[in-house]
Amino acid sequence: MNRKDIYLGMAIVGTLAPAIVGAPYVLEHGFNPAQLMPAIFSTPISAMLGINVIIGCITLAILMHTEGRELGIKTWPPILAITIFGISSGLPLYLYLRESQHA
Repeated sequence: MNRKDIYLGMAIVGTLAPAIVGAPYVLEHGFNPAQLMPAIFSTPISAMLGINVIIGCITLAILMHTEGRELGIKTWPPILAITIFGISSGLPLYLYLRESQHA
């Protein structure tokens, strides 16, 4: 199994896992970011994790945009994946696209 296959598998798992875990909340409350933020920052430990993930996603989006431009990689799919599913989806998708570019 090569890196490209591993990245694709991780992109699939990284998309499905958060979607499956988050689906009951979204089905019950709807997708409302204004309601989601207070839930994420309701305790100090969840706020710490939330800030960590947000900063990681922003940093990754900047990296993907700048490096992707240099390498000629379309970065809108992984940035969209980060926005919808999170870093666990967007990062492996970007790595898969980057690896495909080198193949």
